[in-house]
Amino acid sequence: MNETEKEKPENISVEGKTFTYIKNRLRGGQVFANEDRTEYLRTANTAEIAGEVNLTRDLYKRGFPVPEVVATGTLENETAYYVEKSIGERVFGEIFMEETKTQGRVSDESFDAFLDVIKRYCEAQFDQKNFVPCDKDALAGITALANVMRNNPPSPEISVMFNEAYEKASERIMALPWGYIQSDLNAFNILHDGIIDFELAGFGPVGYDALTNIHFGRMWPKERVAYVFTDDQVVKYVAEIDKVAQEKGLPAMSEYENDFLVLKAIWSSSLDKESEDNPESNPDFWEWRVKMRDWCIRQYLNGEKIDSNRFEVAATAK
Repeated sequence: MNETEKEKPENISVEGKTFTYIKNRLRGGQVFANEDRTEYLRTANTAEIAGEVNLTRDLYKRGFPVPEVVATGTLENETAYYVEKSIGERVFGEIFMEETKTQGRVSDESFDAFLDVIKRYCEAQFDQKNFVPCDKDALAGITALANVMRNNPPSPEISVMFNEAYEKASERIMALPWGYIQSDLNAFNILHDGIIDFELAGFGPVGYDALTNIHFGRMWPKERVAYVFTDDQVVKYVAEIDKVAQEKGLPAMSEYENDFLVLKAIWSSSLDKESEDNPESNPDFWEWRVKMRDWCIRQYLNGEKIDSNRFEVAATAK
């Protein structure tokens, strides 16, 4: 038996159902699925599971497209778990990767299904009943600022601009209501019937995670790009979010797109050891992210549009 086989968790039996290991969770614990994948079981420590269960149930009641929690408990080894109903067999990230590999881009059919989920998410997030008090200090957590400053701090050349951009964006988005945000919203956490993985969820400016989601796939060097959205798809996505926002009496989220993107670019340089096994082994990747971030900062302070289609050129410029 090799090392990988030794480390693979055993199946878990709960209420007469057998759950098979799928993957590890970002902050510890694991994910299992029953045989027909109609239910998923997630494990973690007791406090974390309790928090996730309470949040997921709350979001479900508030109209967010999240799974329904159907059971909670503790395993024989005292690991806590909860079981949730399936909201789809495959995440859009996997579908998008396949389509990009075979046809060079995400299909319009898959994109429209993806957008439908995001619109449902925004309808709940933009609902006044789901707003929470604004908290500027919470932005440091949303942007992983401590990790950025520890691992990829701005150079002396751009330090003043970095601080100015952060403060300017922070002040502007305080004009927006705050609500529940998933905090890691991207195609690999989205399925046909909803959104999963709320273990990093918190509160933030409405529209931030939904709008930056469409640009997330471009925040990678070309050799690591997982999927490709067309410019027309990006434009359609932003327009649909604006429509939902304005129907809810909010300003068009596109008015804050530059503010959101400069903060997301800062976040992208956090070099978070929890999201990559050996981040220190990929210096070229993190150098790419820092150069992309610094370009965004310059664009932002110059009053120019941050075009995510230019990330690759900006990050590889000599």
